[in-house]
Amino acid sequence: MFRILLKKYYQESILLWSALALVLFFFPWVRIWTVSQFELTGFAPLIEQFKAFEKFAPVPLEQFLTYHGIIGITFDEPVVLLCVLTWCIARGTDVVSGELNRGTMEMLLGQPIQRWKILAGHGLVTIVGLALLCILIYFGIYLGIHTNSTPVASTSKVKLPWLEWTVSNPFVAKQMKQTPLSELADPQEFIAATLNLFSLGFAVLGLGVMASSFDQYRWRSIGVVIGMYVLSLLLFILSKSTPSMAIFKPFTFLSAYQPAWMIQQIHHHPDRQWFFSNSQFATSWQDTIGPMGYVSLLLFLGIAAYLVAFWRFATRDLPAPN
Repeated sequence: MFRILLKKYYQESILLWSALALVLFFFPWVRIWTVSQFELTGFAPLIEQFKAFEKFAPVPLEQFLTYHGIIGITFDEPVVLLCVLTWCIARGTDVVSGELNRGTMEMLLGQPIQRWKILAGHGLVTIVGLALLCILIYFGIYLGIHTNSTPVASTSKVKLPWLEWTVSNPFVAKQMKQTPLSELADPQEFIAATLNLFSLGFAVLGLGVMASSFDQYRWRSIGVVIGMYVLSLLLFILSKSTPSMAIFKPFTFLSAYQPAWMIQQIHHHPDRQWFFSNSQFATSWQDTIGPMGYVSLLLFLGIAAYLVAFWRFATRDLPAPN
């Protein structure tokens, strides 16, 4: 019976997953191809225009003039976040309130299956789907780095006799040389950011399942989860607006979504990629938690929400079909 349940959830979600997978695989690849058409130092004047907004960025804006930095923005792109959140909210809110809303929960529970197995089967299919979506994002970045080259300005060097110094030749114009992106960015630097995206999706999925387990109308469950995400986003923006508002940062789970910061840290300190705590090297409160620490916080939120959902669904009295 459990395998039949898994097949049911697979069939219900495969079309949505396929559409999102198509976008999430090709978008990073195309984005990296677009970025590779330009020499990054040419964006320096544009970056300077946004200096006033640097406080809202997780890293100094100068990082976006590096190839690992500009590629890392992929994880903050609205298209990527929208696709991941669509999967998590759409599937998470369907498990209980969706079945109740459609009037099919009574038929489902009429089968010889325990309630917790319904959530477990749904969670297994949805979490595997989320993991595969995140793998496709990373695979798109990996292929983008290994299949593209970018123009890099090179200067002519001259060696000063007797002094053994090498200096730039000011009388020769800079030349553009096509350089493979794989020489300028390492795909392994984006593994932690991919895990961070997965953990964010898992946290939102847990919130969706929890909201669904309390309600009987799917539209209301969707509204509750979106409301929680928007509130968290507003608190996150508010916490970065002024130093006095930083007190709100611990109250938003989006503070634990830091892909750009992780990429910067790992680029400069590759050995810290799997650190849970970074306190011995910290220069600010954000640095005290390592990349895997942020991933763990979001996973813990998702697990806690799932536990509440299991408890609520197992103990509640289900309403009659509409």
